[in-house]
Amino acid sequence: MRLGLRAALLAAMSWRFPKSQRGQEQRRDRQEVDASTRHGEKLASEMPLDEWAAFQTLIREIHHSEQDQQAAERELAAAQLRTAKALNRITAVGAIVGAISSLGVIGSLVIAKIAADDAHMALVAANRAWIGPVSATLGAIPSAPPADDIPVPLPFRNTGHEPATDASIVGGSDSILIDATYDEIHAREQSFEDYCFSIPAAKGAASAASIVVFPGGNASNDYNASITIRSDLIDWDVVYGRKYVYVHACVIYQTFDEVRHTSVCYYAQAGKTIGSLPFCDKGNKAD
Repeated sequence: MRLGLRAALLAAMSWRFPKSQRGQEQRRDRQEVDASTRHGEKLASEMPLDEWAAFQTLIREIHHSEQDQQAAERELAAAQLRTAKALNRITAVGAIVGAISSLGVIGSLVIAKIAADDAHMALVAANRAWIGPVSATLGAIPSAPPADDIPVPLPFRNTGHEPATDASIVGGSDSILIDATYDEIHAREQSFEDYCFSIPAAKGAASAASIVVFPGGNASNDYNASITIRSDLIDWDVVYGRKYVYVHACVIYQTFDEVRHTSVCYYAQAGKTIGSLPFCDKGNKAD
């Protein structure tokens, strides 16, 4: 602002004084112009009152003009700040809406994937092969330890709608004292099931050649397996009914390109089980 007043003062001086005097003033050191208000007072005393009043009016107008310009600049800055804040709010709202839309799209995709998986699982469950045992049959326990192994017929049936391919059957037998605790008995029954489900694929099973079990609801399509009870298991404790004899079987097969397992457990006790054997409490499972 001071520079503006000085410029106006110099303009008034150039208009007031003759050209020769103006030349003399131009040759003066610029420090005399910037010196002090005393120089202005000297100039004021040399001007007529009406010219000095006009000069003061010009200075006030210049001052007011600078104030108006500063006010306009402040208003412009405030307007720009308001616009920037509004744009920031719009950007934030847009980002939130975009994030919500993205979450909605992701949620829709997840729901669609779950629905597709459920539909596929329902289709597989309705049309896959399901292999389960029909029965296990054993006559009376021998009255003395036998010299030969005892075969137990155990047919399996496919109750599903697709042939079970690459099927293999793994069998086993075991015994345990009847006065063992429930935990010990259940652990013995469960152990073969755990072994059955640990077999990765039917082709790797240590059993007979892989077979195909066709679906059907009668004995004509059953696969007639046979599980062997080893002769060394039939000791006098078994003969006198002091031991249970277990008959285990595991079927590993493929359906819809997935490996499936069926584990079964039957038990026999001398003097109590004749013919169709009952299931064990544990060891029976299919996936």
